[in-house]
Amino acid sequence: MNCLIKKARVIDKNSSWNGKIVDILIKKGKIEEISDEIIVENIKTIGFEGLCISPGWLDIGTTLTEPGHEDLDDLHSLQQSALKGGFTGLAVFPNTKPSIDNKAMIDALIKRSSDFAVDIMPVGAVTYSCGGKDLAEMFDMHSSGAVAFSEGKESLQHGGVMLRALKYASMLNLSVINRPDERTISEIGMVDEGIDAVNIGLPGMPVLAETLMLQRDIQLAEYTGGSLIAHMVSTADSVKLIKQAKRDELKVKATVSWHNLVETSKILKGFDPNHKVMPPIRNKAQRNALIKGLTEGIIDGIVSNHTPIDLEEKRKAFSDAAFGALGLEQMFGVLRSKLQDVVGLEILVDKLSNGPREVLGLEPATIETGNDCNMTIFQPDQKWIFTKEDVQSKSANAPYLDMELTGKVIGIYNRRQLIIS
Repeated sequence: MNCLIKKARVIDKNSSWNGKIVDILIKKGKIEEISDEIIVENIKTIGFEGLCISPGWLDIGTTLTEPGHEDLDDLHSLQQSALKGGFTGLAVFPNTKPSIDNKAMIDALIKRSSDFAVDIMPVGAVTYSCGGKDLAEMFDMHSSGAVAFSEGKESLQHGGVMLRALKYASMLNLSVINRPDERTISEIGMVDEGIDAVNIGLPGMPVLAETLMLQRDIQLAEYTGGSLIAHMVSTADSVKLIKQAKRDELKVKATVSWHNLVETSKILKGFDPNHKVMPPIRNKAQRNALIKGLTEGIIDGIVSNHTPIDLEEKRKAFSDAAFGALGLEQMFGVLRSKLQDVVGLEILVDKLSNGPREVLGLEPATIETGNDCNMTIFQPDQKWIFTKEDVQSKSANAPYLDMELTGKVIGIYNRRQLIIS
């Protein structure tokens, strides 16, 4: 679709138009012209007060439930959630049933999403069935379009397998994504270990469980020369380890879940199961360290940790409820609402757009004349109420329902498709 975007502020550190308010003419999927003013008749025009555009937002590690649990979500509903939240790309985890651990699964996923407005990017399983033992067909998955390798929501516990995965992935110029969590230490925990866990009477997950595994993974990355993505780090000690790894010029990147940026463990006193997530929401000191790591460039990207859960699994008592929450639809609004005084808009948007692409080693989606158009359109200061009608997932485990948010997505342009949400 051809369209003209009027008076939009460009937020893209890679663009020569960064920070400027411009008109943008898009034709046949490409940015044809950027100028202070463009006048074209008989064309779809988008113009709102306080409008901003950026490279399309990309989520790393989105939970995919098709095949296996289409009752929780399918590809169509997942795309609708992404569009509502302003995402033009999803790097989806392989924890489906069966797992995305072979060429045929990669091919099928790419084919089924070929006409989507959202790029569905498969992350291949490190091991068969995400079982943590035997390496899967990494070369074949790479040749079919896998953008990285991971065990997904499960941490890769076996050090030898992690070593071999890093070696093999490095030969393919891809990264291994691992959420650091030593399960023999954290397995009985439900919330962050500390005074808040004591006050609500639930077993805690020690910081040590995360940092022990992260230290292992960083050392393995150094030993193999492989590329590591430390996924959804949640502690101050993890930020320190990543900072040192980058100083040592190791191939280490990091992401953080939005849950760990916007709340502290005190919110758990309400026993809302939609705040029972993995990694757990931690205390104020840990949250502040994550925010500082984000603003200083130690943490490279923010992720949604989007996890559809069966309603019955969330209606249980907090101690018995499943981990996980929906995140795509409301993520930007909650981030903007809760962080606008401590994280600048430019940094926030960069960690949703350019940052995730850099993490995965993908080409930037720079807003420049002649480039393919892949952009998110939004109003950062627009107030709105997040309601059940905004939830596009088949699941209903969304925190922050009926909350007034600041920062609203207007739509996206990608793959020659303009979608206004």
